Amino acid sequence: MAKLAAVTGATGFIGRHVVTALRRHGWDVRVLARRHPAELLSPYHRLELVIGDLADSPALERLVGGADAIIHLGGLVKALHRADFYAANEGGTERLLMAAAIAAPGAMLVHVSSLAAREPRLSPYCDSKHRAELVVRALAGERIWTILRPPAVYGPGDQEIRPMFQAARLGLVPYPAAPDAALSMIHVADLAEAVAACLTRSGPPQATFEVDDGVPGGYRWPDILSALGEAVGRKPTGLRVPRAGLSLAAQLNRLASKIDRRPRILQPHKVAEIYWPDWVAQGDRLQDVSDWQPAFDIWRGFRDAAKWYASARMV
Repeated sequence: MAKLAAVTGATGFIGRHVVTALRRHGWDVRVLARRHPAELLSPYHRLELVIGDLADSPALERLVGGADAIIHLGGLVKALHRADFYAANEGGTERLLMAAAIAAPGAMLVHVSSLAAREPRLSPYCDSKHRAELVVRALAGERIWTILRPPAVYGPGDQEIRPMFQAARLGLVPYPAAPDAALSMIHVADLAEAVAACLTRSGPPQATFEVDDGVPGGYRWPDILSALGEAVGRKPTGLRVPRAGLSLAAQLNRLASKIDRRPRILQPHKVAEIYWPDWVAQGDRLQDVSDWQPAFDIWRGFRDAAKWYASARMV
């Protein structure tokens, strides 16, 4: 009999890949969604659906009731107000853990956080992800839990990194970064497999892993530009955007959001996060306590993403 995984954030970019990976590994899946997600509710996926969100405690209890594992992907990456990050990322995690204490006290937990949680002072997003991790440690009880901190995630279906591919095809890629910046990356399929691997990993019952594609020291921007060029078939020129320029763009975004009430990722409080020089994964490796191994570096991964964008007519 297949085991049941309860998943928040299943309709997002990462969540859709995680659901596919869980099904491939033999899990039945129950998802939380605000409305019927047509792209997931297919005969292939055979999912159970709970209508609700992270603010709905009764829905969260229905989601996790009887589950063998809980995969927490839900939260906000952009918001109109700083408080919204804390309400969704910290508060939503707290409500989920309280529901789990009632309805699934023995379920394993995989909390997909972010490398941003390592630097809580940089932005409200970073701080809210850090506080969500503190909630897991405080409320998870004796259950087996894993916190995953992915860096930048890309791959088929991603809309946030797509403009880089469009720019590379035009031959000029502006990039906001400190001059000596280094960052890790991970293909979404590898992250989805990492989530599934957490459900069978060995090692300590409670652990945190910063997961990436396994390239030591991450990448510098010349590496990223080279991989983009290979992916789109054109050698682009990189243009480093000074911090003052991005700060101005963030202020304009802030004004636009006040006018049209639409959240945008680039806001003034995001600039410090973007220009932080060290977003390289470190610490204990999930590879050492599981059979998970990343399959994509950025050269292979960017080619895969570019192929998907081309098929979807997005570049």
